[in-house]
Amino acid sequence: SFFVPDALNDPSPDVRKQMVMAAVATVEEHGKANVAVLLPVFEDCLAIPDEQSSDALRQSVVILMGSLARHLDKEDAKVRPIIQRLISTLDTPSQSVQEAVANCLPPLVPAIKEEAYELVANLLHKLLEGSQFAERKGAAYGLAGLVKGLGIASLKQLNIMPTLTEAIQNKKNYKHREGALFSFEMLCLMLGRLFEPYVIHVLPHLLLCFGDGNNYVREAADDTARAVMQKLSAHGVKLVLPSLLDAIEDDSWRTKIGSVELLGAMAFCAPKQLSSCLPSIVPKLTAVMTDSHIKVQKAGGQALRQIGSVIKNPEIQVISTTLLEALADPD
Repeated sequence: SFFVPDALNDPSPDVRKQMVMAAVATVEEHGKANVAVLLPVFEDCLAIPDEQSSDALRQSVVILMGSLARHLDKEDAKVRPIIQRLISTLDTPSQSVQEAVANCLPPLVPAIKEEAYELVANLLHKLLEGSQFAERKGAAYGLAGLVKGLGIASLKQLNIMPTLTEAIQNKKNYKHREGALFSFEMLCLMLGRLFEPYVIHVLPHLLLCFGDGNNYVREAADDTARAVMQKLSAHGVKLVLPSLLDAIEDDSWRTKIGSVELLGAMAFCAPKQLSSCLPSIVPKLTAVMTDSHIKVQKAGGQALRQIGSVIKNPEIQVISTTLLEALADPD
């Protein structure tokens, strides 16, 4: 009861961080012999209504519950209830709590491999049909955590990618398009470079979503683009760059804007990846500044500003605004 709820709910973030580390170390050292004592304490804490419990406390308890579960044999009857409790906690309207659950799931997945298809199906249903934003976002986190535990092959074996690909093309229901984007974003963040082979297939749909008629879908497309670019390797950049540069020449102004915004999102690439593709990107974005469509021009200017904002060279930083203005108006 020292850690839960008092110490883990300390008003100081620094104290909370140290307390979480101490609590995890305690569970690692003594958890195996005290599962029966600790588990009810964690479950009671997570059962407290959201409005009476802080996100920081719930996040910490989720981490501790996941750490405790790792002590159990995968055949232990207690493992499944813990995983079910973690998955139900995904509905909590807090990104930090949902992220903590997703990170706890992978090492526990071997214990529920037989039920994986049912769990994935339930999360996909919630992702695409859920009525609340938080539960759909949480389902995306949970799905990514399960896939990381099951292995990349599960994307095909459990029909995840075909379902998401169909959903992102659903013109009638914006929740399907938004939910698919949520899932692509989390898969990128959780799987990193393992998800790269799928990125090239996601790209055409992502381009279309930038020009979607629904604002929620456009926002989700922005977040997904950021995640994609943030995790791309040098090889991944080489894979996606030709498609993006070709899309700039497309007749559709919406597709042009999508490709321009994705090129702008390359500002979130690792510095080495970004520097290698700047010679290809900047001339294309500069040419876009004189496009006949005003929205394409604005997107080009915004993309150049995004890329300019991550330049670390102090001499260039000082004149970056002037350079961007000159590129926008050569006369």
